[in-house]
Amino acid sequence: MRDLRAKKGFTLIELLVVVAIIALLISILLPSLRDAKEQAKIAKCLSGLRNLMTSTILYFQDYNDAFPFYTVGGGGGVCTWSYGGKTSDEYWKSHPDYGDLFYIPSQHRPLNEYVMGGDMEPDLYEGGQLVKRTEVPTLECPGDRTSHQRFWDSATEAVQISSYDDIGTSYHFNMHAISDTNIDEWQNNGAGWTTLVRALVKDTMGGMVATLTFYHEDPMDYALDNEVERLGNHRKLSKHTVGFLDGHADYKLMDTRDHCGVGWQSINPNWVYKFGMQRPPIYYDLPGKNCDPKNH
Repeated sequence: MRDLRAKKGFTLIELLVVVAIIALLISILLPSLRDAKEQAKIAKCLSGLRNLMTSTILYFQDYNDAFPFYTVGGGGGVCTWSYGGKTSDEYWKSHPDYGDLFYIPSQHRPLNEYVMGGDMEPDLYEGGQLVKRTEVPTLECPGDRTSHQRFWDSATEAVQISSYDDIGTSYHFNMHAISDTNIDEWQNNGAGWTTLVRALVKDTMGGMVATLTFYHEDPMDYALDNEVERLGNHRKLSKHTVGFLDGHADYKLMDTRDHCGVGWQSINPNWVYKFGMQRPPIYYDLPGKNCDPKNH
């Protein structure tokens, strides 16, 4: 015989309680899930930086500590990102101020052979037009959201295009360490650049191998240049991913209003010249370029 007893369901209050509990659990778990996702991005960025450091060290061994700068006809185009990466965005082609100096095809970037472990696959052209750039995944940080490179002169906001998509890489060579010195970088057709890097590498290996930043992410490059704080690629103020010449990479707090901090520096302290002291062979000719704490 069928059971004719009434079947009891959930009351409205009970349903509301269940919904409230589920909503509470979601609100608790979502930040943890976001953090876990961001940690995965950080891990990938650090892995890319470690690969980049290994590639750079191998290049140094092959070329006697000469950095893989790229110049157009030996007369320009040296920048923080010409060493490797994919072909620049079309913005840099026939630029009204720079011409094609910073439109650097991937096959002209010296370090790509080391980063990719062999020859680069050429970009895809159809009818003389570039339709697809060859990717260099190692040099793309998944947290990379903006590019500051189009605003060297005056603007203060980044373009909403990743540094990787804009100029081919998420990571910039630390040219702050070799700029503003008494050495003319362009002497002997640009030989000054190599002189400075070789001297920097020698000093770094002599005691700063784990503290002098050799590559850093795009927001840090901008922040150091302007001596300001900036959100890093992973949305934390003054926290940036950086690579060091001993081959390790780190994600750490670095107050970029100064050139140096606890456990890191972006300049060579051996090149800091102060009034009254004997000038070293290479020195920064800007008085403010030093490791003395500033008043913020």
